[in-house]
Amino acid sequence: MKPRILISFGNYADADLKEKAIYILTSMTANPNFEAPVPPLTDLQSAITTYSKALEAAAGLDRVKVAEKNQAREVLQGILNQLGMYVMYVANGDLYVLVSSGYSIAKTPEPGKLANPGNVTLSNGVTSGQMAGSVKRTKYAKMYSFDITDQLPTEATDWVSTHTTTCKHVFNGLTPGKQYWVRVAAIGTAGQVTFSPVATLFVQ
Repeated sequence: MKPRILISFGNYADADLKEKAIYILTSMTANPNFEAPVPPLTDLQSAITTYSKALEAAAGLDRVKVAEKNQAREVLQGILNQLGMYVMYVANGDLYVLVSSGYSIAKTPEPGKLANPGNVTLSNGVTSGQMAGSVKRTKYAKMYSFDITDQLPTEATDWVSTHTTTCKHVFNGLTPGKQYWVRVAAIGTAGQVTFSPVATLFVQ
């Protein structure tokens, strides 16, 4: 996943937003990585000036002045948001370029630890040659692989796999009276894989 910057400023206190905007303006001014900012840095400078004056005027908590400050804040946040999108477009995932803009880098969420799906529950289906398999739902799994073989499993076993987004699967077309072995792999959102113990059942 490419690194990204934070372009939402709703959680900034009023004074902190002003300081962050000034830092971004200073960082991008004469920055060779950003030759033609969109919107222009003059728009950002103007928005900062307007917001700074409105912030000072609202210090007395006059309702009209506070409303004007809030409006100026929305304009400033909008420009910072648009400028941030330009920064990400130009940087194209280059962390150095992103950092040089003055914007904060968004933290990449760590993939959750994928648990083992546990024991496989097998049962004969409602018709001959049918077998149902299931495991408990595994947190952070985006899909499951139901693997089956009719040979005693070894390290060289060629499993036949069926991928599903649910933790249940029904095998069809099996040979009645034959023994089958099944394992289930939970596949995580980041590609991590954990396997269940192997279960076995004679199909009716």
